[in-house]
Amino acid sequence: MQEKEYIEIGKLNIKLFEEIGEHLITDEVIFTYERLNHVETKRIQLFNEVKHVLPDVIYNPDYIYKDWNNRENTLVLIKSLDKKLNLNVILKIAILNDEKHQKNSIITMIKIGNKTFNKIKRNKKENLLFKKLDNYE
Repeated sequence: MQEKEYIEIGKLNIKLFEEIGEHLITDEVIFTYERLNHVETKRIQLFNEVKHVLPDVIYNPDYIYKDWNNRENTLVLIKSLDKKLNLNVILKIAILNDEKHQKNSIITMIKIGNKTFNKIKRNKKENLLFKKLDNYE
């Protein structure tokens, strides 16, 4: 039996994604070992620091942006971890007619401070798809 090449992270809130016009084929979110290695190489121990909150970040994000690097079927989910720190998760979504991506998959993630987050909110307004109303602001 072949071992999985990924870690199961959690589920997306399908209803939320339908509201922003994304028609997902699954609510499952995975993190491939290849992408996890990328994150751990560049941001030592980040996954271990945030793995306990990742399911909440992907199910209940504070903000969802269309990827500002114009990668197809890619979204940026941002969640405030506390009043000073936010987690930015880049997610490849699995949609109809995409043979390659059968599961939603984390591409990368990074912690960002409020200064960077405020810059994103100010400069990427045209990419904003969803904003939760009861977050730290």
